[in-house]
Amino acid sequence: MRTRYDPNLMEDRAIAAIDNVPLNVSEIGALWNTYMQYSLFVCVLKHFQKTTEDFEIRPLVEDALQICRLRVNQAGDILRREGLPIPQGFKDNDVDLKAPKLFSDPYYLYYIINSNKIALVVNGLSFVTSGRADVRDFYDHCINSSIHLYNNTVNLLLSKGLYIRPPIVTVSKEVDYVNRPDFLSGFLEKKRSLLAQEVSNLFYGISTNNIGKRLLMGFEQTTASDQVRRYMKRGISLADNLIDTFSSIMLQEDIPVSVHWDFMVNESTIPPFSDKLMMYHTLLISSAGISNYATTLATSPRHDLSALYASAAAKVATFIEDGINIMIDNGWYEEPFRMVDRRVLDNQTETVTTSRGTN
Repeated sequence: MRTRYDPNLMEDRAIAAIDNVPLNVSEIGALWNTYMQYSLFVCVLKHFQKTTEDFEIRPLVEDALQICRLRVNQAGDILRREGLPIPQGFKDNDVDLKAPKLFSDPYYLYYIINSNKIALVVNGLSFVTSGRADVRDFYDHCINSSIHLYNNTVNLLLSKGLYIRPPIVTVSKEVDYVNRPDFLSGFLEKKRSLLAQEVSNLFYGISTNNIGKRLLMGFEQTTASDQVRRYMKRGISLADNLIDTFSSIMLQEDIPVSVHWDFMVNESTIPPFSDKLMMYHTLLISSAGISNYATTLATSPRHDLSALYASAAAKVATFIEDGINIMIDNGWYEEPFRMVDRRVLDNQTETVTTSRGTN
């Protein structure tokens, strides 16, 4: 395994000039999301660190925790320098370090690798939509530390024989252009064989839904709220449906998809995490799912596949909306930064002016 990521490297090189301009909307939105998401990951990883039994996995979990803490602190520092409020995010009261182990050690690795896949996309987008040097430098650091952590996690999974490889298939050996009208067909007409990128999309759809399903299984069996439990069961059912759908398409092409995931969740019913954290985490991975389906839709030209991903994104969007409403009803949904409503200010000004005129 490579050495741990050294946060001091950023301190040494980051004394990047800060532009004398306020943060733009993209930067403010990105920093808010970063603070919220990584304060959540800090809570989760603290429990993982406390309960890790494998001496090879523990250093990697500790490395991930250190990286997430650094991101929370630095995102908060940038917001603080701008005079912006620091989000509440997730604190020590959102995790119970005395709660028993809920997930197996191998699941910790799958959780970290999946989180870093998401982080590379989100931090990459935050980087290219930021203009200020200090914000770009921060997200440059985030991207590189995510690559570092991803590489170490894959290497450890490989060394333990736990890395789940995408399918190996036989592909044509010639380069050619499409000259058949059935290239896009996929409904009533005869379907062409899957493209390599389409197989990859289906495989990762199965893999990410399995990882997310296990997370929700742990949440469902530990929450004390009937409302949250029903929501988690619904999410598990949705993941099962998507896994079965993606798997059936691969099986039609004689591509094996069997993966054993049953050992990932332990039998504990004592909650290590607050209901607020579990709900927000579910929304977070569901939002990442929509982003994945949008990307896979664009790279899966066969009509039946593009329709499948559009349908999946719509189902997940409805699931997310219902989850947000549950969080709002319980006072758990922290509002992101938003523009000042100048219509309200205008009304207040008119009211004050009228009042003064009356006096």
